[in-house]
Amino acid sequence: MEQLRLWAVAQRSPAFQICFACLAIVVSIALRHYLDPVLPPGFPYLTFFPAVILTGYFAGTRAGIVVAVVCGLAAWYWFLAPHQSFSVTFPSVVALVFYMFIATTELVLLHAMRYALSKLEIEKDRSDTLAQANKTMFHELQHRVSNNLQVVASLLKMQRRNVSDEAARAALDVATARLQVVANIQRQLHNPKRQSTDMGQLMRDVLPEVVSNSALSDRIVLDFDVEPVVVTGDQATPLALIIVELVSNAVEHATHQDKDAVTHLHLKMFSRGSEAVIIVQDDGKGLPTDFAPEKSRSLGLRVALQFTEQLGGKLVFEKIDGTRVTLTIPLHAVDGKEGRG
Repeated sequence: MEQLRLWAVAQRSPAFQICFACLAIVVSIALRHYLDPVLPPGFPYLTFFPAVILTGYFAGTRAGIVVAVVCGLAAWYWFLAPHQSFSVTFPSVVALVFYMFIATTELVLLHAMRYALSKLEIEKDRSDTLAQANKTMFHELQHRVSNNLQVVASLLKMQRRNVSDEAARAALDVATARLQVVANIQRQLHNPKRQSTDMGQLMRDVLPEVVSNSALSDRIVLDFDVEPVVVTGDQATPLALIIVELVSNAVEHATHQDKDAVTHLHLKMFSRGSEAVIIVQDDGKGLPTDFAPEKSRSLGLRVALQFTEQLGGKLVFEKIDGTRVTLTIPLHAVDGKEGRG
């Protein structure tokens, strides 16, 4: 069908139109002469109507008009009584009027179709141009946002060097990590057709830097057990920030008192049906006995709880071999399918 559309709207050279029209005239007249002995009376235009249609479609309206006129004269001379003459009789006039009406209708419809297809082609080209422009603008916007976030993160890192207070340094570390997560996601969404993110791969890219930015990085061992969990662009940023907050919190609070001891931090991620499950486990000192996440004064923890509620998920804290935090969120449809690993 696409090829037929292209043939219909193609611009034909005058030479092509002339050759096609002459071929259509010769073939249709010869074929009508060949079939004349076996055809009953009343079919003078049997081979001429197809010749007009094909010429009008492939060679254009003007060539179709020429074929219609020449074939009409040929039918009048050879196939309308009295034969081999241009005598005007009532039956011949009726037949010629009928032929002219049908041929004109065919050519008008073909011309209207070609005009509509040409306009559609123009609109398609215009739409493609606008789509490409929008894609370029989207890419540039995402790129600029990502670069700006990286600049802010770099400024925070520079500021951290001039801060001696450990609490302030830790706050700057967390803020830098948040900005880097958002910038990383922005880079992944440069392509407007790719509005999804593999959280497993994203965390492999982001979390080592989050841990390395901490003053306790030399006492933390981070390992992964993550499956591909694909989420939508709307879910990616809040989910990534939740995980970063949980890991940052573990780095800050789970480290052993013994300076020679190493704290193991484990991230597990998988999909379960229409849900994603993320587990952050450390082997540190565990949660206080009176710990209540909703009463915590930690900004990072409040951010995690708020984003969890926004995603319609559930956040569970447990004292199991240290501290285990389990986040469960529903997966939204990605490109018409449920996101899953």
